[in-house]
Amino acid sequence: MSKENKKGKSVLDALPSITMVEPSEPEITSIRKTARTAKNTRNRKKGPKETVELSPDQQELVDIRKKLGLRHQDYAIMLGIGLPRLSSYTYGRTASVPDEVMKTARQLLAENGESSRKLQEKFERPMSEIIAEWETRLGTTSDAEIAGLIGVVTMTINRWRKNETKPDLSALNRYDRIVNLIASNIRQHTGQ
Repeated sequence: MSKENKKGKSVLDALPSITMVEPSEPEITSIRKTARTAKNTRNRKKGPKETVELSPDQQELVDIRKKLGLRHQDYAIMLGIGLPRLSSYTYGRTASVPDEVMKTARQLLAENGESSRKLQEKFERPMSEIIAEWETRLGTTSDAEIAGLIGVVTMTINRWRKNETKPDLSALNRYDRIVNLIASNIRQHTGQ
């Protein structure tokens, strides 16, 4: 039901009229070209990354993480900072690393350096050998079973078996602990 104003005309009559016109061929081509150009810039491969020279503190921070065998996420948590901040230090996007962060990193290395070194020695062998050891301890050779027990996908076990990839030290240690726990439970329940 339309409302009418005092002169008997509809409120809609007061609105300007709009006429729909088919776009011409050059306009359509221009729109398509713009869409293609935008898509190409999104998918364009970037060139080689510039190498940034790190400050001595930044390089030390990187070296400590490697010595501890930590993932960036775990290292950031242990340092008490966010991952973006850690990345800004380790990729040279900031001029320096705060003294407090360096103090914490050095303390982590002092407290955990020896145990990290032992872990690195324990897991320095090929991943296929580690998988074979897990199979013996778990009593299975099924990639699917091992994957299900340690919480990864079967394809990951397959890649490890072929020595194509290897988890970082902290993840590898976590998986090994899971295998130890399960193997211990198996021995308890079978009376071995």
